[in-house]
Amino acid sequence: MGDVLLASPLIRSLRKRFPDARIDFLVREEYAGLVRENPYLSNLIIFVAQDGMKGLRILIRRILREKYHIVLDIHGSLRTRFIELVLRLNPFHSTKIFRIRKNQFIRFLLVRFKVNLYHKEKQRVIPVWEKYLNTAKSLGVKSDGSDLDLFLPEEALEAGRKFYDSLPAGRWEVVVAPGARHFTKRWLPEYFAEVIRKLNTDFGLNTVLVGGKEDVPIIDQIAALLPNGVAVSAGGKFSILESASIIKNASLVISNDSGLMHVADAFDVPLIAIFGSTVREFGFFPHGSQAIVFENEGLYCRPCSHIGRSTCPEKHFRCMKEVTSKRIMELIRRKKFFAES
Repeated sequence: MGDVLLASPLIRSLRKRFPDARIDFLVREEYAGLVRENPYLSNLIIFVAQDGMKGLRILIRRILREKYHIVLDIHGSLRTRFIELVLRLNPFHSTKIFRIRKNQFIRFLLVRFKVNLYHKEKQRVIPVWEKYLNTAKSLGVKSDGSDLDLFLPEEALEAGRKFYDSLPAGRWEVVVAPGARHFTKRWLPEYFAEVIRKLNTDFGLNTVLVGGKEDVPIIDQIAALLPNGVAVSAGGKFSILESASIIKNASLVISNDSGLMHVADAFDVPLIAIFGSTVREFGFFPHGSQAIVFENEGLYCRPCSHIGRSTCPEKHFRCMKEVTSKRIMELIRRKKFFAES
């Protein structure tokens, strides 16, 4: 989800540079909705990962048939490299291919030996959206700003409105997205519950818990620790776009380093993103004007992975455990997101 949303500045900048070009976007089926309404695209090419090699062969045949002048590979995966190899070996094609620079060796040094060379090139951390944009640099494509785009269809917006209308009376201004694909990217459920409870007692705020079906067990854990009426679960009940509509109307989103974090960032909703085993150097950090990354800086074992792990390799999980609910509440007060009741 994050990869697709972070590609939106590139899509927009390509359209501004080439207003009459055909610009197609290759995307996995489950994330197609995130770009289906994008006005800067001509077409979507949908890939069904479950179809395996058969689906990949069909995809390659379609790409060969369309005879694209340019292919921008912003994923750099084995699958996309295989597609590029077929294009290069085809004698009837003159497709120019530009691939993202992932700086895998620099990433390896940071993860394995904690040697940080990410700041050497430009004296700053380069966000992933900018790396995507750089694949088209030789085409004269320049950034028009870092804003992410997410265009919601009216049905998704209406679903969000109906959801809020169905809630009991109260200030339903906070959205919490407690899920993440990997364990070491998830803040503790009891910490989320403590913050939600304090937001209610100190500010009179109620919370909506959002996430996919895979996040429901975590959401249920949090809900079980809360008094009745303080929070409501929307986990597993809505599509990605409908959940995005719920996030769009929040006054504050608290999340892990996850796809829904990027959704909040796309709408420039006030956001507190809690980073555990991952670090902002990898580029997948929110960069909106109202986004704050909170992390346990200076910890000797961070980062232990660039994508997260199923368990803490050091067995202490300090990267998350030491980011206490008290520290998050202090941040909320310091930034004056809300007036205390």
